[in-house]
Amino acid sequence: MKIFKLSALCACLLALGACASNPQVDMEEIPILPERDPIIEIEAKRNAKLMKQTAREMAESRQIPDITYLFDSIQPPEYSYELLDKLAEILKTNPSAKLIIEGNTDVVGDKDYNYWLGASRATAMKSYLVSRGVLADRIRVHSYGADRPITLDNSREGRLTNRRVHFVLTTREWQSVY
Repeated sequence: MKIFKLSALCACLLALGACASNPQVDMEEIPILPERDPIIEIEAKRNAKLMKQTAREMAESRQIPDITYLFDSIQPPEYSYELLDKLAEILKTNPSAKLIIEGNTDVVGDKDYNYWLGASRATAMKSYLVSRGVLADRIRVHSYGADRPITLDNSREGRLTNRRVHFVLTTREWQSVY
């Protein structure tokens, strides 16, 4: 028993000695991360500004706000219908305009499920636009799952920012390379 206590004491002394010999870490070398990724606030302000556009302004600028989704939902959020009605108006009054709808998710969940979820969100948007009189062949749907995050911030707000449908308004022919 004495040998065990003596060896335990030696081990503790060696450990303390090893800790004491480590050089001090310079705190200035460690990057300080912001509490929240600033891109979250930037995207929220950008989307709020773009939501105020008229259909004409949206068509001219070709900048369309993203629609963010609740966790694990494919139901378009209530606020998205006003935007979708503007998009339908743009597509119906501009015969050369086409729309690409990109579905994105956060990192939670299986890769295959996230691709399905992104596609389902984008398809729900397309279905609504078609119900408003837009020809289905003028709309393309893509899913990126969690592969194209806006932010790497894995907080609740960061994941919400990444759970989105992104719109690209174009006049390019579908046969062109994208």
